[in-house]
Amino acid sequence: MSEPIAGRYRPVAPLPAIGGVKRELAVDQVADHRVAVAKLKTGDRLEAVDRHLRSMQAIRHASLAPVLDITLLADGKIAHVEAQADGPLLSSAVLMPQASALLVAADIAAALAALHGVGQTHGGLVPDAVVLDTSGRPVVMGAGLAAAKAVADETAAPTASDDMRALGTILYLLVAGREPAQPPASPMTFAPSISPALNGLILALLSDDARRPPPPAAATADRLRALAGTNLPIDLAPAPLPQAPLPTTPRRGISDAGLAAIVGGIALLAVVLAIAAINGGDIGNDDDSDNTGTGIPTFTLPDANSLTLTVEGDTLPLPGVVTDTGVAEIVPTETFEVFTDTTATVPAVTDTAPLSTETGITTISAD
Repeated sequence: MSEPIAGRYRPVAPLPAIGGVKRELAVDQVADHRVAVAKLKTGDRLEAVDRHLRSMQAIRHASLAPVLDITLLADGKIAHVEAQADGPLLSSAVLMPQASALLVAADIAAALAALHGVGQTHGGLVPDAVVLDTSGRPVVMGAGLAAAKAVADETAAPTASDDMRALGTILYLLVAGREPAQPPASPMTFAPSISPALNGLILALLSDDARRPPPPAAATADRLRALAGTNLPIDLAPAPLPQAPLPTTPRRGISDAGLAAIVGGIALLAVVLAIAAINGGDIGNDDDSDNTGTGIPTFTLPDANSLTLTVEGDTLPLPGVVTDTGVAEIVPTETFEVFTDTTATVPAVTDTAPLSTETGITTISAD
């Protein structure tokens, strides 16, 4: 029997490596539960690796395996210990209903958003790094291991876009039943029943064009939930329309119908004023002749029937985007739209594709 790691974690079986780091399933002999232990070589970068791994301990999300312990071993390695979820790996459960696949991918995207929101990345996201727990929720394992290894090896750290492309690969596998080739073929080639919006979103996630990077994690999670037909988060859901009161006993003065008409008119006026505020005070006027940029940025809810996904400019910076005229333009730090599809059949994205909407993944500035 192997000696307990750090005098506490008894190894049981090997686990799939994540981000180039070997992992073991172990039993915590103190708390009596299963954990995943990864041991990293640090060389002369011990403090930097230790600091990076400990920063991951503060991150909590329902779809992220929590980091339980970071400890220095006698051989100079650092042991990274996280809770091991009970359930099968996602790689063994790829055949599932499309709605379930979208919700699984949405939860993974939300976990990535929690990492990206504090400047961290996963770096090694693959189906073997995701466990489906007993409730069917995905639990992402090994977050930060790839970045810690990059710190130890003094190599380039993984980026948020790398994580989103990895999510696109997982979503492609769940929907089309196979991993994408390079360049990726349209998922509709293998799954004709998927919607053009989902087809385009997958291709947008797989984009390796610096001018058209994948959409950010939080917006992707909301989009996937909308495509799956679930309710939007409360902060994004539209306010309920006011309802006229039920008829009561007749009274002198204004009638119930008249009162309902007044309430409806006030509600309509409130909507118009809200639209005017969002557009910077101009109703029905897209002309920004003063070019002051003081208008409030807009945000388009992720409608499942819509082919566009609108995100904030500072969450998806671009050096230049492709408009419908095919001319690269500089995007201001305001809201812009990411067009995830334009036709029912989207061709594969290639590095040599012309800058036009025919690629099926087009970005355009909000102006």
